[in-house]
Amino acid sequence: PKDIPFPVDVSLSADDRFLFVDTFMDGSCRVYDVSDPHHPKLVHTQKIGSQVNMVSETWDGKRVYFTSSLLANWDKTGKDNEQFLKAYGWDGKRLTPLFAVDFLKEGLGRPHIMHFGQERFYKNQIYTGEAGRLATTR
Repeated sequence: PKDIPFPVDVSLSADDRFLFVDTFMDGSCRVYDVSDPHHPKLVHTQKIGSQVNMVSETWDGKRVYFTSSLLANWDKTGKDNEQFLKAYGWDGKRLTPLFAVDFLKEGLGRPHIMHFGQERFYKNQIYTGEAGRLATTR
């Protein structure tokens, strides 16, 4: 099974043009042009790390974020045990690295899912308690 890419997450761009597919075992992201959903085309492939799990694109389509942890018991070990959040720019043709946070180095554990969004969206939601106040402040 280590030779099987193993798709673990997909994200459709806000404009419905691109589908980002993360494959855990090879640590890659594949980008498909799905503007014609009956004829999807692979337009870009890029290795993100030794393993990659979740993918999230910003609503303006300019940035794509990746995290690496699937589940602690399934994550790779040794030198391949990368635990990161990585941000890339997306210009419609290629992914360009912007920044990375090494969760192991920072003592933050294993990054799994993340939600990045627009502040206006979150301000329209009802939040209670300290977590809600933190979620709606900069």
